[in-house]
Amino acid sequence: MIVILRNLIAGLAMLAAAPLARAQTAIDGDTVDYKGVVVHLWGIDAPENGQVCTDGWEAGQESRAALARLLRAGSVECRLQGGDSSGHVAAVCTAAGKDLAAVMVRTGMAWAQVRETEAYVVQEAEAMSAVRGVHAHSCEKAWEWRAKHDKKH
Repeated sequence: MIVILRNLIAGLAMLAAAPLARAQTAIDGDTVDYKGVVVHLWGIDAPENGQVCTDGWEAGQESRAALARLLRAGSVECRLQGGDSSGHVAAVCTAAGKDLAAVMVRTGMAWAQVRETEAYVVQEAEAMSAVRGVHAHSCEKAWEWRAKHDKKH
């Protein structure tokens, strides 16, 4: 527990001190490497790497690729929202002024994480009604998929 807290504090300090920068990597559809800090996009949950929907659509790969394209749109800025007991840093991140989490949910590449916030429920409703991304395929929600595959987020 002490190691987790130490890692969380170090990550938070690095994130707080980081100037505007281009994120180098989309780790998955809701996680970026921001100046060496692994940052979870606050308020959303995206398909896990390796997650394939029952109709064969590779949701994890598609989601990660969509986030990678967004990261190339312009300068990335992350505003700290906090962390969790697993040592994850959570932040609202923008690229070229656009909220990455909002775009990921609106395009159906992630789900709104309503256990955390209702910030992205409108975007999710848009994606559902337009049948985009995960809503266009037989996709299991990421948290249900992780539970069946014994994966941690």
